[in-house]
Amino acid sequence: MKIALIAILALGVAGAAYAQNAQMPAGPTNPPPGTSYSGTGNPNLPPSTTGTAKPNALNPNASGAEAAARYKFEQAGFHDVKGLSRSPDGIWSGRAVKGGVEMAVSMAAAGNVAVQ
Repeated sequence: MKIALIAILALGVAGAAYAQNAQMPAGPTNPPPGTSYSGTGNPNLPPSTTGTAKPNALNPNASGAEAAARYKFEQAGFHDVKGLSRSPDGIWSGRAVKGGVEMAVSMAAAGNVAVQ
């Protein structure tokens, strides 16, 4: 009886050890929760299906408001948006490229994008 009990106990320990060493299945995985995006912000990528702005690869410490302003400029057809700053009255200004030409751009607090 003791030998049978010891054998069952040994099988249980060995089975638990084997289960902990099982290999992960091959294929794509999701990043762990709470990790940040580490992509390049390539403008050739398709637009977001969730309506969220792409992260700013040039300035990872950009505020949410700056990221939203950058997204609005990109939705207006601009890319390579840089040098964004906001005046006290809420107008965003910076430089962006459209049609291969870099130009000064601005956006009013209401979200209207204009070329300066």
